[in-house]
Amino acid sequence: MLAADSGLEGRRQIDATVAWMDDEPLLAGRLYWALHGHRWVKAKVQRIVHRLNINTLDKEDATELPANAVGQVTLAFQEPLIALPFAKSCVLGALILVDTASHKTSGAVLVN
Repeated sequence: MLAADSGLEGRRQIDATVAWMDDEPLLAGRLYWALHGHRWVKAKVQRIVHRLNINTLDKEDATELPANAVGQVTLAFQEPLIALPFAKSCVLGALILVDTASHKTSGAVLVN
C-alpha cells in the first residue's frame, strides 16, 4: 500500500553499512532475519565489499567481519523491501540482522 501511494518500489538487494555485533563473524552466503520497521524478512549476505579501519577510516579488503567491525556489504532479501538511503529516511534506511538459530541481534544496518 505504501509503495502504490508514494511511488516507491520494493528492492530485493541493497548496499549497506553494517556494524557487526555477533561473536560469530559475518560471512558472505550466510542467512539472517532482517527486521525492517515492523517487518521480518530473510536476508542473505551476497558479498562483503570492504571493512572500515576504525582507527584510520581506510577501506580494507575483507572476506569476513569479526565482532565490533564496521563494513560495507551487499544484502539480498527473500521479499522486496521499501528502503531508502539512511540519509533520506532514518526509518526506511535502517534495519537489524538477527541470527536465525540463536535469535541474537547480530548487526545494525544503514542503507547506502
